[in-house]
Amino acid sequence: MGKNSQVRLDWSLVRRLIFGSPLSTEQMAHQRLPKILALPIFASDALSSTAYATQAILLNLLIAGPHALHLTLPISVAIVVLLWIVVISYTQTVHAYSQGGGTYIVSRENLGINWGLLAAGAILTDYVLTVAVSITSGVQQITSFFTNLAPYQTELAIAAIWFLTLANLRGAKESGALFAIPTYFFVLTMLGTVAVGVLGPLFGYHPRPYQPSAQQTAQQVAHAISLGLILRAFASGCAAMTGIEAVADGVQAFRPPESKNAAHTLVAMGAILSTIFLGISYIAQKYHIVYYGHGAHGEEAGAESVISMVARVVFHDEPILRGVILFATAIILVLAANTAYADFPRLSSILARHGYMPRQLANLGDRLVFSNGIILLAVFVSVLVVAFGGNVDRLIPLYAVGVFTAFTLSQAGMVKHWLQQRGKGWQWKVMVNGIGAIATGIVLLVIIVEKGPQGAWVVLVVIPILMWMFTQVNRHYQKVRARLTLKDYEPQPLPPHTVLVLVPDVHRGVVPALEYAREISKDHRAVHIEINPADTQRLKDRWEQWGGDMPLVIIESPYRSLIGPLVEYVKQVRADHPRHLVTVVLPEFVVTKWWERALHNNSAFLIKLALANIRGVVITNVRYYLD
Repeated sequence: MGKNSQVRLDWSLVRRLIFGSPLSTEQMAHQRLPKILALPIFASDALSSTAYATQAILLNLLIAGPHALHLTLPISVAIVVLLWIVVISYTQTVHAYSQGGGTYIVSRENLGINWGLLAAGAILTDYVLTVAVSITSGVQQITSFFTNLAPYQTELAIAAIWFLTLANLRGAKESGALFAIPTYFFVLTMLGTVAVGVLGPLFGYHPRPYQPSAQQTAQQVAHAISLGLILRAFASGCAAMTGIEAVADGVQAFRPPESKNAAHTLVAMGAILSTIFLGISYIAQKYHIVYYGHGAHGEEAGAESVISMVARVVFHDEPILRGVILFATAIILVLAANTAYADFPRLSSILARHGYMPRQLANLGDRLVFSNGIILLAVFVSVLVVAFGGNVDRLIPLYAVGVFTAFTLSQAGMVKHWLQQRGKGWQWKVMVNGIGAIATGIVLLVIIVEKGPQGAWVVLVVIPILMWMFTQVNRHYQKVRARLTLKDYEPQPLPPHTVLVLVPDVHRGVVPALEYAREISKDHRAVHIEINPADTQRLKDRWEQWGGDMPLVIIESPYRSLIGPLVEYVKQVRADHPRHLVTVVLPEFVVTKWWERALHNNSAFLIKLALANIRGVVITNVRYYLD
């Protein structure tokens, strides 16, 4: 086995250790998820929102003062009612569209391509925010316990993002197995906490009411409770509903029967989410928990999370139990981003196949995942987290605009779908999806009005920009397709061509290139860019022995540039022979070890870039292997 083969094997081993062994396309069916693994992957986003949904309600109600916090539970109940309207609506969607694609497919097929692109832009934006909010909230749970880590929230968030990226690049099945235990641990932990906090007094166990600090109490201000304040708190609490659409977007990831398994997972997710969310809101209201926000009162450290305060109240500030609860919450929040890691690349691949995103996003990687989409998502989220300083309270106002846009379009699309199909029970289905469309549409307007000034306007700008980008990408692909069509095409005879061989020196790596040039054309010449006159004289001496009858053209380069003079000479040859094809032959020797490449200038790559846009020029590499 040659040294070059050994280098490739060494790199292959490194890739295998990091990303796992490559999987064949035939193994794709074996990567489908059973319900027990699908629930932690697709429900982790929705379930984790319980960590910040009640918190968002409390933060907005506190504007009117602590006396307004008695509205926490009624607002939460209203959100849960809306949640079940959406869950029931989406169970119909997964049965009607078992091929996946979710909101984009439903909107595109029933409402038209522009509405479909609006839905795609909204849901892709929401996936990015899902990762950002989930991870920054997870970091907040950690810093609520380890307060000395608060100054490093952004760094911790970035580390979590790239951990998830690596896990997902290994493949869906392995990431599902990795996330199953923490997700179920969080569910059991939170259900246990809610049970103790809600049912404990029936058995003689009483949680301790929350006691704000003296500084917090001194700064409390009372204002009148307005309808606008209630709507703002409701809009913020609707963050609890983010993630419900993930199951509809990922139906194809389920084992057969896909639709039935996806619907069961959706209902189970709704039941668990409702229980935990209402339980936390009940405990927060009954025991007077007050959330003052991230960095409130001039604090440099992050604010203590509501989950941390609930744990203090329910378990009498017992540090071990509180630590376990915060750890479970932090893990589920980090893993919640895995829902977006599953669906952002999948939806991007669908858009790419339809010609609205770069085609590279449609390619499956070695591990049967859309690697390019995963990396693209990680980059977007990293930029967003850094821009907002890892502050979850600044990110949440951007949340929910995208997802409620998607909810509304999906339900409106399903109404039209049932009206066109008119199958068995179509009237009931139209009513269910119609109620869902109206309800989510009203909530979307509330979110835009109430959260727009708080930062949601950014999303309202980003989504139209994404739609414009989709149309530009599609227009480009249509233009390319039109230019490449064989319709009315008549093949032309191959034109004569001139061959230019770039000769930096005369050695074993150059001689094969000279022989190649002689074989393919009688019009051939060698070109040397003179950077050092002393080297030029030595080359001339050798050329008499090895150059044969091939003309040697020496081009002076007073500014010691290799590429500039070469490009100008190629353009001059094209001008002198406009009907000729110019072939530029680049001799290139190949080293045996990967690190040896760094010891050479690798100018061939830069030359290719410089000549790539000159019409009528062909670039050929003739390699010489240094075995």
